[in-house]
Amino acid sequence: MNFKFKKSMMLASALIVSASATVSSTSTAQISHGIAAVVNDDIVTTHDLRQRVLFMLATTGVERDEETLQRMQAQALKNLVDEKIQVQESDKYEQTISDAEIDRSVGSLLGRNGLNPQEVVQQLAAAGISINTLREQVRSEIAWQRIVNGLYGSRIRISDAQIDETLNRLTANASKPSYRVAEIYIEASPEIGGLEGALQGAQAMIAQAQQGAPFPLLAQQFSSAPSAAKGGDIGWVHEGELRPEIDEFLVQMEAGTISNPIQVPGGYYVIALVGKEVSSSDTLYKLKQVNISVDEGGNRDTAKGDLLALKSELTSCDTLKDDIAGTDGLNQADMGELRASEMSDVILDALAGVDAGQLTDPVDTPNGVAAILVCEREVTGTNVPTRNEVENRLMDQQLAQASKRHLRDLRRQATIVVR
Repeated sequence: MNFKFKKSMMLASALIVSASATVSSTSTAQISHGIAAVVNDDIVTTHDLRQRVLFMLATTGVERDEETLQRMQAQALKNLVDEKIQVQESDKYEQTISDAEIDRSVGSLLGRNGLNPQEVVQQLAAAGISINTLREQVRSEIAWQRIVNGLYGSRIRISDAQIDETLNRLTANASKPSYRVAEIYIEASPEIGGLEGALQGAQAMIAQAQQGAPFPLLAQQFSSAPSAAKGGDIGWVHEGELRPEIDEFLVQMEAGTISNPIQVPGGYYVIALVGKEVSSSDTLYKLKQVNISVDEGGNRDTAKGDLLALKSELTSCDTLKDDIAGTDGLNQADMGELRASEMSDVILDALAGVDAGQLTDPVDTPNGVAAILVCEREVTGTNVPTRNEVENRLMDQQLAQASKRHLRDLRRQATIVVR
């Protein structure tokens, strides 16, 4: 199933005018002037709801039949209710979000989709759609991100063991393909009819993408995943990084295709495979050399025996200089950072099976014998993240889970009346 990222969709004034006319003629009875919902002490007006539906139609370019309009209206109302809850929570902490910050975020969002902000504003205004509907959506996203980071950011600790486990799994797959993935997650919430409604929503996303709706904008408007703010883009991943249900589909997909609905606990995913690369693996070493000079006619075997005897004592590059101080004939040198692909076969053979903090068996050199102390050893590959990047990913995942739980709890506590 091929899909296209139609970056100019939003600038087609005919489409926007058509969307406006369709909603006006088809759903006037459903979206008249008045109150659409009450969220605690705040209201969502039918004008707000109509503007959001119009905006969603214009930005995604979906088919404008009655079923689609009803689904969009339900999704738009859910989004507006959630945004009210998020802003209310933000107000408790007296947050101030400047217009300049919102404008920067809106410009960044439109720019990621290849759109000129000024042209977008003009085209929307010509069809009676206010850019404020997007600005208010962005305002709530900024506010909510601050709340989640403030409440949970300092509580979450990513351990070295978690990072090591993740890196070991990723480096084990370093020579396998890597995938550039975008996602849409349809949550099986009561508002959309539970799991059956989520399946229908996922199927609708696939159909709309096939008809030309830009996947990033569909994700931005419909996805319940944290990646929605980035158009569903989760970057490059390897097999084993995502849920097993998603991995099963991903490894069978071709670049430029969209998956069927993928059921997971709590909803359905739709995955777009943006790109695929065959990875090449390499090993990055930081090394130091320990050597003994052997004069012409000297006994190299004796020198090798001396180095072998030091294997259990020399285990740290940080203390190596002090560890060998005072030992006659023993010297050390920093070999720096080297990739396996840059080394000779002799050194590679010596390093085989040697981990960080270990000394290799001795090898002959022109001036004597030497052994290599491994300071660091890291398997790398195409799109394999660094240690810091893994830590940031794990933190983002933890924050995303905290965000979902906190919003869910606030929904349960809120008084929500839908008119």
